[in-house]
This record gives sequence, C-alpha cells and structure tokens, in this order.
Amino acid sequence: MLHSSPSVVTITAAAGPTVALLGGVHGDEYEGVLAARWLVAHLRSALLRGTIHAAAPAHPAAWESASRESPRDGKNLARVFPGDASGTTTEIVAHELTEQVIKGSDLLIDLHSAGTSFEMPFLCGFQDGGGGVAATSRHLADVFAADFTWRHSGVPAPGRSLSAAFDLGIPAIYTEGGGGRSVRHSELTGYIEGVLRVLHELSMVASAPSPANSSIRVLGDGNTDIGIAAPVSGYMVSRVVSGSRCDSGQILADIVDIDGRKIDQICAPQDGYLMMRRRDARVTVGDTALIVAAMDRR
Repeated sequence: MLHSSPSVVTITAAAGPTVALLGGVHGDEYEGVLAARWLVAHLRSALLRGTIHAAAPAHPAAWESASRESPRDGKNLARVFPGDASGTTTEIVAHELTEQVIKGSDLLIDLHSAGTSFEMPFLCGFQDGGGGVAATSRHLADVFAADFTWRHSGVPAPGRSLSAAFDLGIPAIYTEGGGGRSVRHSELTGYIEGVLRVLHELSMVASAPSPANSSIRVLGDGNTDIGIAAPVSGYMVSRVVSGSRCDSGQILADIVDIDGRKIDQICAPQDGYLMMRRRDARVTVGDTALIVAAMDRR
C-alpha cells in the first residue's frame, strides 16, 4: 500500500534550470504517471544540465484507489493547492508538493488527462495572466506542441498546481488527454516527447523529437468544474467527439428521456473546438456536459 505522502525523485546534472514534474494529481489519470516515470528513468542518464523534481503519482491515496478524490478525506488534490501542513491528508500532500517540488523551480509541468468522467483531446494548456511568467508559459506550451494549445486568460482558478506556481511567480504548463482509464500509444508518446522538447528548449537534454503536426491554438476557460451545463435531466446523446470543429449554433448533443424522446439539446455557443465531453450519458440539471473553446487568433 502506498503511503499518503508523495515520493519525490530528484535528478541533478550540471548547473541549470529546475523543472517540477507532476503526474497523477488525480488517481484515475494514468498517462501522466506512466510518462513521468519513463522520463525519470530516461533522464537519469540523459540529463545534461539542471534539476528535475518529479512526483508521480503525486497523490498516492487517490492513485491507489484509481479515483479523482482521496478515499481518506474525499478531497480533490487539484482544488486544495498550496495546501496546509496542519490540514487533512490531501491538504498535507498539496503542501508537500508545493514546498518540495514546485517552490524554487523555474517551470512546472503538470501531466493530467481527462480521467474517468470526461473525454478531452491531447492538449497543452497555460494561463495567460500577463507579464514574463505568462510569456514563458506560452512559449513552452508552443514548444510542447500537443494537438491543441489552450490559452486561458487571466489568473488560474484557485486550488490548482498552476495557481500555486502562479502565486510563486513560476511559469507553468499542463496537459490533458483522452482519459477514460485507457492509455493511447499516441498520447503517451506525445506526453514524453512534449516534455523532452521543453527540456531541449531549456538546454537540459541533447535532443528531442520534432512534433509530427502543427498545434491548433484555442482560447477559453479550461476549468472542468464549469462549462456548458445540462439544461434538463435525462440522457445526453453526443453528436460530436472531443477535438471536433464546431460552428456556432451547431447541435452538439441531444438530451433524451428514458424512452428515447428528445426533450432538449445543447448547441455550440460559438465557433471553435470541442475540448471536453462528459462520458456519463446520465445527466442532471447543471452538470457540466461540454466545453467549447474559441480559436485563438492572437
């Protein structure tokens, strides 16, 4: 059985940048843990300069139960940063990660995926709060070169690893992927190669694979706690998959009753791309069902 505190691995070479690497902040997101641990093994011999602080799984209790929240206190690690040394078990984990991994770093990379409840395309996101921190985050998100690069305006929502980094003046990027407790070869490879490209950009490794495709740039709120809400209770019948191009007013999903009769529908509020889709068809009023992000023309 894994203990409550995350195990932090540190790899150091010659003087250089310090990068914080998290995987498994949510225990039902496998891709980030597998990618981070592969990278740790690889970087033991491949790191040329700088330091890597890695915690994967970052939330051992949630990882053990393959759940988004900890079974010990019911809390979501990605909602309690920077944590509390005197708090509940999850708040203590957030405090330890903030103090031992994030603080003092030059960059945070938090490897998430859509987990059990949602479906998302392979993306790299960053918070565009202005200033040099945002500019560095934007640049390194571009270097990561996921299928989508998602820019979020303003300051990050509270409680996230990115908000802890933001408060400390540290650039940060994060990933999302398909999730569903499945691991896709293309995405796992994309996580690994994206991190290597960022490390190569920082002159920490000798080489990195070139991206296979150009990234689609989108803009919007990446908070999965909010989005397009289900207007009525029923069963959501999706018409599009995550990553799909959407036109304003396009029907994205029907809501049907238990007899299959359509009782409402959800339409795209703007032109853009579907960046998140709820997996569970059964919805109640107010459940986050979908998120559409606009094209980022900046």
